[in-house]
Amino acid sequence: MIRKYLGALSFAILAVASLAAGALTATAEPRVTIKYAHCCPADHTYGVYAHQLAERVAANSNGEIVIEVLDGGVMGSEQAAAQKVQLGTVQMSGITANNVAQLAPSLNVLVLPYLNGSPDDLTGEGGLLRAGAYRDELNKRVLGESGSIRVVGGYTNSFRSLFSKDQCIDSIDDLQGMKIRAPKNPVMTAMWESWGVSTYPIAWGETFGAIATGVVDGFDSPTDVILNMGFHEHIKYITEATYLPLAAVVIMNEPFFQSLSEEDQAVILLSAAEVDVSHAEFVASNGERVHKALTEDHGVTFCELQDAEVWAEKAQGAWPQLFELVGGGEDWVNMTVKYRDTGAF
Repeated sequence: MIRKYLGALSFAILAVASLAAGALTATAEPRVTIKYAHCCPADHTYGVYAHQLAERVAANSNGEIVIEVLDGGVMGSEQAAAQKVQLGTVQMSGITANNVAQLAPSLNVLVLPYLNGSPDDLTGEGGLLRAGAYRDELNKRVLGESGSIRVVGGYTNSFRSLFSKDQCIDSIDDLQGMKIRAPKNPVMTAMWESWGVSTYPIAWGETFGAIATGVVDGFDSPTDVILNMGFHEHIKYITEATYLPLAAVVIMNEPFFQSLSEEDQAVILLSAAEVDVSHAEFVASNGERVHKALTEDHGVTFCELQDAEVWAEKAQGAWPQLFELVGGGEDWVNMTVKYRDTGAF
């Protein structure tokens, strides 16, 4: 079902059209500067989104609004960056949903294993992270829980894959005894525990060193991380699983957003909506390039789960104990599932 964003986005389109109609051919001097922090290099999927957004905001504002992209995690871990947005130290950021959930537990619904069957459930037409009724409701909850964080966009980086230094992970039995790094998120921790694994909650910025030195044997993340961030030096086995498509949210400090004029707010919302679409197209086309480079240039082996149904059964069996970790509890989970399936609450 095609769902249109009829609220702020409709106003955004009209407002930006009005700005464009009256704009001079010369680019205006920057009037508003927004600092946007994210975890990764500029050519990583997160960086691609950030720089696409900077380009669209500049174009839609005739150069009057500038997004200054802070690549490479210079503002600290994702959790630290989320806190900086909450405080207003940084105005904007693109952060993995589980790392914002510490401040807004309703986002933990996006971390439930096997809730979404594909990245399209998040960023395809009518997806949970596309501008529309669901994201409006999500934003309302995030604002209420965090006090000062607004969701203005969303993206994904396909599914999280399993990475190992020394062996293929073909079955759930292969996990036993492995030292696995995982994000410090209670929902994700419970998922791993359902598979019989005690994880190491190592910060993302410390993961490369932990893999290199043998502190951990493996971790999970989208596949392109291995190529774009040099992990192929140590990771030689990848299992592309389907338990969790990575969900990331573009967040903005609410007091800063409200300090902008309605026209400037409209530019931000429209630009994010445009990039939500263009970035999803980029992610869809990026997988084949990454797979080819890893196998042909870096000798990485891709493995296949032989008992995927066991993983799903165990992880989904843990859902009832996870409801209390999700802001809004079971009701919010059920609302999310209904919207995913029907396009309505």
